[in-house]
Amino acid sequence: MKGKKKIPGFLGDLLLLATAVFCVLPFIYMILMSLKSTVNAYDFSFSLSEATLEQYIKIFTKNNFLQYLTNSVIVSFGGVALTLLCSCLAGYSFAKLKFRGNDKIFFFLMMTMVVPSEVIIVPLYLIVRGFDWINTFRALILPLPTAFGVFIMRQAIIEVPKELIESAKLDGAGDMKILWRVILPLVKSSMMTLAIFTFVGAWNNFIWPLVATTEDSMRTLPLAISTMKTAYDSDVGLTMAGAAVTFLPPFIFYLILQSKFEEGITISGMKG
Repeated sequence: MKGKKKIPGFLGDLLLLATAVFCVLPFIYMILMSLKSTVNAYDFSFSLSEATLEQYIKIFTKNNFLQYLTNSVIVSFGGVALTLLCSCLAGYSFAKLKFRGNDKIFFFLMMTMVVPSEVIIVPLYLIVRGFDWINTFRALILPLPTAFGVFIMRQAIIEVPKELIESAKLDGAGDMKILWRVILPLVKSSMMTLAIFTFVGAWNNFIWPLVATTEDSMRTLPLAISTMKTAYDSDVGLTMAGAAVTFLPPFIFYLILQSKFEEGITISGMKG
């Protein structure tokens, strides 16, 4: 009987292992192909006998790739900072402050999450153009905060005991001081989770930078990758090198904040 019970567990482990290998294979393909110079996407092997860093040298020395990388870094970190600021302020307001229409405003804010981002591209573009922000970092960064961030922070802040806030008020602390000194230190894990989601989303964003920028000097890395096929005669190795460089920053950012990621998901997604 014990042997029979172990079989389903073994099959489950085997399935998880197969799934993990299947998910990792595209990244292995990307890295190995980036070390080659080929126009054939099927010219794949695990051999490193002909490995070269020529493709990485080429993308960093030609065609404004460093400018694209710098733009992506500015947009992503700027988006993280702005999202955390707006989400923490709004989350605290909805979670702990009592004002008329609190629940209704929050409900309508959450309803915006069911609207696909592609639907608002045109009105958002018209607003940005009206402010003359086309080809500026303001156009790329300001639309990044969303209702999702407010939801995560509200769910985290709402679990903070009200006794702590009342004690701080008795000591003469205002709302901003309470938020900065009392609330935020207790919801760091949720902030790190939101930072990861925002950074990855901003880094990989393709459609909005394509719409909001027309000058090459303001383009981001995803746009650079999309133009490599025509710019370099469909060199698969070069495209994979660009994809590898594009993949690494959000991956490293996730690894740095990984310790708080699962904790933040649990706190902000399962409570409230």
